Amino acid sequence: MSSENPIIFADLDQIVSTFSPWDFFRTQSVFVTGGAGLLGSYLVRALLQANDCLDLKLRVTCLLRNKPALRSRLNPWLHHPSLNLVFGTVEAYDYTLLMPHSIVVHAASQASPSIYNKDPVGTILPNSVGMVRLCEQALSWQAKKLLFFSTSEVYGANSKADMGELDLGSLDPMSVRSCYAESKRIGETICKAYAHQYSLNATCVRIFHTYGPQMALVDGRVFADFVRDALQGDTISLASAGTAMRCFCYLTDATTGFLRLLVDGFPGESYNLGNPDAEITILDLAHLISGLSKAKPKVEFVDPGIAKPDYMASPVSRSLPSIAKIGALGWKPLIGLEEGFGRTLESYRYLN
Repeated sequence: MSSENPIIFADLDQIVSTFSPWDFFRTQSVFVTGGAGLLGSYLVRALLQANDCLDLKLRVTCLLRNKPALRSRLNPWLHHPSLNLVFGTVEAYDYTLLMPHSIVVHAASQASPSIYNKDPVGTILPNSVGMVRLCEQALSWQAKKLLFFSTSEVYGANSKADMGELDLGSLDPMSVRSCYAESKRIGETICKAYAHQYSLNATCVRIFHTYGPQMALVDGRVFADFVRDALQGDTISLASAGTAMRCFCYLTDATTGFLRLLVDGFPGESYNLGNPDAEITILDLAHLISGLSKAKPKVEFVDPGIAKPDYMASPVSRSLPSIAKIGALGWKPLIGLEEGFGRTLESYRYLN
């Protein structure tokens, strides 16, 4: 797509060339909720790019509720003949308006901690009521695959390295911040129940921190805040001591992981998806992004109550996944921190 951001265009070419079992998608119809979100939009773009390059004859339908995000992230593809856009919420949309789809991807979710405090109910509904409705629809369509975008936050207050899919920690159901993690947990349980009772081929992916071009730079997540501050060129603001450790997965790697799970993920199973080789403290991440930016802004500490009044901090000090389970399917991340955040910063030089 010639009008695509050149960094994103290069990313899409890399996804198409890195991933090999594209024949799984040949002549298929893919239904993606949250197709204008960061993760969903990269998946949609990759499918359309592969369709054009490999003549897959697939079609993609996106269920959307955020028109500004649609224009921002999918604008170069809006008139693609294989893309159909419908508007509504996953928990309320009238699915009888659609033709049957053979692949369903549930990527619609409010994933920003700054939103949890303002709209916990709106955070819960897509992952619970919406998940039930999508499972029912997938059965009605006789879909051959459903993939649910879950989160590493299902592990609760569990700070450890090499965290496997069975290493679940505690969650406080009376904490408003738990609206996200608890609803993702019930979403996974719903997938498991439909796989067990109705043989629905439903797989869950537990996504650890993922970043890349076109992140929302105002949603309160620390890595997005750092990129925003670096682009503005003054200072990178740190609202903590920065000792927490996180690993960060670039969008191309995450997208090939989603594709791999659509092809090979087992029914009723959950898989970690992250880049354990890209672990870093938050303080070191701030300095890394500063060093990669042209302005080289200084890193300064600020009062979190002033800097992020609506942010609901995570109690987890370290979150490092084991990716052995998805690795056994043939996936591994390829992009390190410097390359990934370098690409991300460079991508904001271009207008879509």
